[in-house]
Amino acid sequence: MTLMIEKHIDFKGDDARLISRAISDTVKDFEKRVRMKKLKRIRIFVTKNPVQICKKIILPRVELKRHSEIREWICENTTSFSYWQKGEIPIIMIDANEKIFKQRNYKAIRGLIAHELMHIMDKLQGIEKKLEEDAERSVKNVFCLLASHKDVKPFTRDRLLSSFVRITSSALLFIKDILANTRAMSFGFDEEIYENYRIELESVRKEIKFTEEGILKMLKQNRKHVLDDAFLAYLGLNVSWIPFKMFHNKWYRELQRLSRIEVPRIIKKECEPILKEMLKLRSASEREEIMKILKLTQQNYFKVVQHYCKRLR
Repeated sequence: MTLMIEKHIDFKGDDARLISRAISDTVKDFEKRVRMKKLKRIRIFVTKNPVQICKKIILPRVELKRHSEIREWICENTTSFSYWQKGEIPIIMIDANEKIFKQRNYKAIRGLIAHELMHIMDKLQGIEKKLEEDAERSVKNVFCLLASHKDVKPFTRDRLLSSFVRITSSALLFIKDILANTRAMSFGFDEEIYENYRIELESVRKEIKFTEEGILKMLKQNRKHVLDDAFLAYLGLNVSWIPFKMFHNKWYRELQRLSRIEVPRIIKKECEPILKEMLKLRSASEREEIMKILKLTQQNYFKVVQHYCKRLR
C-alpha cells in the first residue's frame, strides 16, 4: 500500500515542483528500503513561516512538558522537525528559509526529508519515547551538580537550573539526530544527508563566533544565555559528522572541518569527550550508554560554568 502524502508547500512554479518531486521520490525510496507498515499517511509542511504554522497546526495537539523539542523549537527558532502523537497523522515541519531551498539543491532537500522521515519511524516504533524517559532519569544528576554550586551572578542556582534543562533537552535532540541519521544512512541515504549538512554548515559557520573575552563581557551584563549558546553551537554542529565517522565514510572529515567554529578553549576541551562518547552509540536500546552521554554533557557543561564563575569572582 502506497503511503499517502499530504503536501503543504509555500512555493510556486518550478520551485514547488522541485520540492514536491523531492518529497515524492524520497518517500518512494523509503517505502522500498524501510519497513513502514505503521505509517499509512503523513503531512509534510515546507513553510517560510514555520513558527506561525507550528502554533496553528501542532500546539493545540501537544502537551509541551512532554515534547520539549517543540517548545525548544518555538522559543529558539529551531529549524525543521517531526511530530507524532498517538491517534494523530504524523507531521513533518520543514523550514523553507534554509539555504538548500534558496540553492534549489534537490539532493540536499531529499537528505533533509529522509532525516525527518527517519525521526517519524523512530517515534512510531517507540524509540524516541524511551530516549525521553532516559532524559527524565538524568535529572537526578542535575540536582547533584546544583547542590555543589555556589551562586555567582549571573549563575544563580535557579537560572542555572533553566540552563541544565536546555542543555539536557538539546543533548537528547543530538542523540535522536545521531540515531536517525545512522539508520537513514544504513538504508542508503548517506549522500543526501551529507549534502544537506554540508550546505547548512557552510552557511552558518561563518556567522557563529564566540571568544573568551566576548563571553565574559556578556556574562557581566547578565546575559547568561551566551554560554549556553556557545556550548550547544559547538557540540551541535559537530554532531553532524558523528554518523559518518561511525560508517568510516570519507565525508566525515569535510563535515568535521566545517564544524570547527571559533569557541573558547574550555568549551572545546569539555565537548570533545562528549563527542568521543557519542561515537560509541549504536542504538536506542543502549540505555546505559545514552545515560552516560546525557550525564557527561551535564557534567562537562557544569565544568565550563565553573570556569567562568572563577573569572567572574
